[in-house]
Amino acid sequence: MDAGQFISLPIDQVELDRTNPRIRRFLEMYEGEPSYDQIALALDVSSGAPDDQDAGTTAEKLKNSILANGGILQPIIVRRLQTDRYLCIEGNTRLYLYRSFLKDQVPGRWTHIPALVHEQIEPMDVDIIRLQAHLVGPRQWDAYSKAKYLWELCYKERMPLDRIIAICGGSRREVTRAIQAYADMENHFRPLFEPGDPYDTEQYSGFVELQSQKVKDSIMRAGFTLADFGQWMKAGKFKGLASVRVLPRVLADKKARDVFIKKDIKAAQDVLEKPELSSGLKNATVAQLARALAERVGALPFQELTRLRDNPDDDTVRYVTDAHDELQRLVTFLGKSD
Repeated sequence: MDAGQFISLPIDQVELDRTNPRIRRFLEMYEGEPSYDQIALALDVSSGAPDDQDAGTTAEKLKNSILANGGILQPIIVRRLQTDRYLCIEGNTRLYLYRSFLKDQVPGRWTHIPALVHEQIEPMDVDIIRLQAHLVGPRQWDAYSKAKYLWELCYKERMPLDRIIAICGGSRREVTRAIQAYADMENHFRPLFEPGDPYDTEQYSGFVELQSQKVKDSIMRAGFTLADFGQWMKAGKFKGLASVRVLPRVLADKKARDVFIKKDIKAAQDVLEKPELSSGLKNATVAQLARALAERVGALPFQELTRLRDNPDDDTVRYVTDAHDELQRLVTFLGKSD
């Protein structure tokens, strides 16, 4: 990659990069030539909402900063296509804002934009610029776009995983988790949508939670598949995508599992938190329950003890732990503790 040359370029000579993950994600959802307002939506500059929970800046802050300073402090990066034509490799949002200011007749000098121009640049160098600017930089892409780009680098561009990790600075676990989450989402969620239907990429975080081996194993053990998980996601069975983490407990309990399939994860959690008790147990005294529990636990075969030890998420382990805590408080109150 050549060192590049700093130039003030006319904004009408610079093209937005349609392979930019933000713009391309939008183009994949809609047909035809995107309008001015649609590109604004694609670049997340139509509102002041944060681009991503971990992002260091927002489009609104960037816009206000440019207006306050009378221009950008960091030049965009472009590649020369031909005489007087350039492609914006990095800085599409800044370029769009300049065009927007000019279109809306905002006072200022918006006809030209500072740019670092490369005469020749290899595809690998473009990838490095994007990774450094938008996966760990101040203007990060949304989580889905990051994962999509990482997957394409890994499987389409055949970039070695170690190279990707070295460039973007993430851990191997984070990068592989993002790539696999994107793959699972494309394989088991996207096929559920007809062409032209809105594809909710916000559901991506649910597929990140799916990457827990416990979650995947619980789905398989219960006789379901990842395709079923995709259906559950589309049906809105998870209230807050972090609730996917509860799935192993829900699927391991038959009653909770049945409620989950008929309703949602919240209803299934209610079953787990409030298991049904027989009338005999409800009417038993504390003394009767304590004696019965002591005898039952003392008679547990070694095989069952081993199974419970190896399955910490088992409902029995959870209920025994809860009972232990309550009994410990009672014993302490009675002054019988050591």
